Amino acid sequence: MWSKTVTGLFLGLFISMSYVLNINLLLPVDEDVQLITGLILAFPIWAGVITWTYSFERTRTALKVLSLVLLPSAMLNTVLMVA
Repeated sequence: MWSKTVTGLFLGLFISMSYVLNINLLLPVDEDVQLITGLILAFPIWAGVITWTYSFERTRTALKVLSLVLLPSAMLNTVLMVA
């Protein structure tokens, strides 16, 4: 149970940060709108990923699926930040 909690906390944090960063980099809005959008979206995404982690039978399965969710978003982050 603790391993699922730690997995959900850390990967949920990385996933929520990555998706919010993608949204902020793709939408042409002011910085104040980006900040409020990030604040509003980051916590529900993080909480949803933590909750989703408990739906898996094993921690290894949760780790694999959540890593596959994080990977495309992290690659898009890299492309958007470099370009």
